[in-house]
Amino acid sequence: MSEAGLDAKLDGGPKRLHPATMLVSIARGAPSTLLGLPALLAVVAKMDLLLVLGAAAAVFLSTAALRWAAWRRFTYRLTDDAVVIESGVLSRNRRTIPYERMADIGIEQRPLQRLFGLATLTLETGGSGQDEGKLDSVAMAEAERLRAVLHRQRAGVAVSQAPEQQADLVPAPMSSVLFAMGTGRVLLSGLFNFSLVWIAVGLGVVQFLAPALGVDDETFWRAAADRTGRIGVAQTGSWAATIATGAMLVLVLGVIAGLIRTTLRDYGFSLSDDGGRLRRLRGLLTRSETVIALPRLQLAAIDSGPLRRWLGWQRLRGQLLGGEGATGRQDLAPLARADEVDRLLDALRLPRIDPADMTPVSHRHVWRAVLRSIALPALVILAATLWKALALFALPFLLPLLAVALLRRKHHRYALSGDLLQVQRGVVTRTTWVVPIARIQSITLSRGWIQRRLGLASVRIDTAGAGIFTGPDIHDLKERAAAALVADLTPRLDIRRLSQPAPERDASSG
Repeated sequence: MSEAGLDAKLDGGPKRLHPATMLVSIARGAPSTLLGLPALLAVVAKMDLLLVLGAAAAVFLSTAALRWAAWRRFTYRLTDDAVVIESGVLSRNRRTIPYERMADIGIEQRPLQRLFGLATLTLETGGSGQDEGKLDSVAMAEAERLRAVLHRQRAGVAVSQAPEQQADLVPAPMSSVLFAMGTGRVLLSGLFNFSLVWIAVGLGVVQFLAPALGVDDETFWRAAADRTGRIGVAQTGSWAATIATGAMLVLVLGVIAGLIRTTLRDYGFSLSDDGGRLRRLRGLLTRSETVIALPRLQLAAIDSGPLRRWLGWQRLRGQLLGGEGATGRQDLAPLARADEVDRLLDALRLPRIDPADMTPVSHRHVWRAVLRSIALPALVILAATLWKALALFALPFLLPLLAVALLRRKHHRYALSGDLLQVQRGVVTRTTWVVPIARIQSITLSRGWIQRRLGLASVRIDTAGAGIFTGPDIHDLKERAAAALVADLTPRLDIRRLSQPAPERDASSG
């Protein structure tokens, strides 16, 4: 970028974050400070009060000075062709993000920010899977104005008005709502999202506080057994009842945790068509607004677990270039009926076809699935019988694994439909991928040790932003069928690469 471009300040010069950012930053650090307060009080209990107050005042003033210096030294500005963000007190950083590299521009409001009328503006380029630029925090009106200006700059529209003339560049109203979830459906979605995360956190807190409360594991489990009202600790089967009580408690807490987590995340969920982009709103305490550029959408994935599928519900996610999380997935419809998913897929130009019209993989897939699922556990059980003959009674536990292995081929199918590849896989949790062939980055034909002896091969499909272990791979085709599929896909990839410019790298940083 030229110096002339850097000097063309669309905002009339560098700007700073909202002054309330300092208060928000201090409030965010308060919980960690409170956790260390008991230990601090124990240390200063025998010290002179004036000395303690003086030390506390010095710490407070030093922290406030550092926060003020960080706020003062953080600036952002819009040039003719990029956003320039400078930060750092001792070590100065300058990040330059060209408009043409921006993939998404999101707005998020956390609870403290909503209290002060602030928001975080995130700029994503889609290259690293992380936010390339973040303005935390600016006034909500400023966040909306910046997003409108950045959208126009990305579209190649020169913004030459003075800053006071740009104030009316607010986002256009949502044109059409593609999908929305009311409170009832959000709560229903929470029932499917059983979570042990907060249970683990709670147990950790209890374990930490147990000595101070005079509670130990034995006391807890004895109390749990006695509360059943039917058995005593010394009675036969009391431990079995205690374990059952504990399992029920974990189940109830897991459901409650899933409800709370889902409600906090998906409350007020809506997905709208915003002129070639998807705009997603969701969140109860933290209100997030994400704009998804359709060119970033690499594929659509439809998931359904056994209970969800039995009740007729599905989840639609989109895999994005540089999306959030390890798999780059974004929720497009956390809980939807099949017809709602189909309408969304049609709007995304990713229509799916009936699984009955898809081609199943080779019947030899069953043999490979059985060998992979049953062989090792069976060998372990048989080896254990050399020491204890009772280990043979563990063999019936292999029956569920055998049933899943036998059903895998029935639900593992694929199809080519126009410019789309569709793959379905999974027995317990079933996933259907709809992949535009133009988004496929590479195709790999692989043959494992067992596959070579069965005359099989797998076709591995790689798309940008995909996870390591899950993806639209097609396993256990006959060798000729796998080679024919690769031969059919490869020319289309070559045409796509010749007709589109080479992918760009991440935004540069100065």
